[in-house]
Amino acid sequence: MKTSHKTWTAAITFLLAGSLASVAWAQNTTDPQQFISGSARSCQGCDLQEANLSGISRVNARLRQAQLQLANLADSNFEGSYFTCANLTSANLRNTKLRFANFVDANLSGTDLRGADLRNVDLGGAIVDENTNFEGANLEGAKLWDSATLYRSGVDLRRIPRNVEGDLERVRCRNR
Repeated sequence: MKTSHKTWTAAITFLLAGSLASVAWAQNTTDPQQFISGSARSCQGCDLQEANLSGISRVNARLRQAQLQLANLADSNFEGSYFTCANLTSANLRNTKLRFANFVDANLSGTDLRGADLRNVDLGGAIVDENTNFEGANLEGAKLWDSATLYRSGVDLRRIPRNVEGDLERVRCRNR
């Protein structure tokens, strides 16, 4: 069977277009609306304060240094996502799937994480306060701010001592 030049050209064009579309989707945007609409999965440094991200799926999202104060991420899927140095003060992450997410140096002050799936998340250097709510969250295998690993659910994280000297040595984010 002989394949025509037009057929090969069309096939190559189709493959290249698909590859370029995948690359474009994976690239960072600075436009919060592109992230919210799903046309980009990375919005590093974006201002998403008070954004409604409830019920969406953004697996492996990159939200480093994003401003997510008072944002609603309830009932969403952000598994494997990066929230490094993000400010999630008073955000709603209730019942959100966050397995393997990275919250290194994230500000979680007053964040509602009730019922969230936090298995194997990294909370190294994360800021929590008396208003951060982990009630009913699954923290199996989570790495805490002192590099300890938590294997049981239901532990009150506010009662685990922090290494203040280690905190002072960390690179500071602009999320405080």
